[in-house]
Amino acid sequence: MTGGGGADERARNVEVVRRYLRTFVTKDLAELAEVVHEDVEVYGSGTRVRGRRWPEAAVSSPGLTVLDQEIVEIFAAGDRVVVSLAQTYRRDATGATTVQSACKMYRLAGGRIVQFWGEQDTYGLLRGLGLVPDGPITF
Repeated sequence: MTGGGGADERARNVEVVRRYLRTFVTKDLAELAEVVHEDVEVYGSGTRVRGRRWPEAAVSSPGLTVLDQEIVEIFAAGDRVVVSLAQTYRRDATGATTVQSACKMYRLAGGRIVQFWGEQDTYGLLRGLGLVPDGPITF
């Protein structure tokens, strides 16, 4: 069980996560490298991968621009930070925009993110950008 951690540690961890999330808007991979460990473990969408190249690829997705980011809620306890957020994306080829919601949990050590878990509404993102049909899917 993770302890509560001191207020200073929680505030530092929240700031690290905010800096990481901001890289989706700025696409600043140097800042991402400062706050994400090179061997970070990433869990989500039924997969587990290791390495900073995975979040770097997500941040620098060609053809997709994050126009806005709203952190709905952020909560820190010990070495963990949990965030719910909404990001507004633009598909550069068409100008279509949509909002994707997500919920993520990060574990930090030594001022860097070393693990994170989360899910985001990828289907809603793809539908909103016109990449899958807008309507019910028939199974």
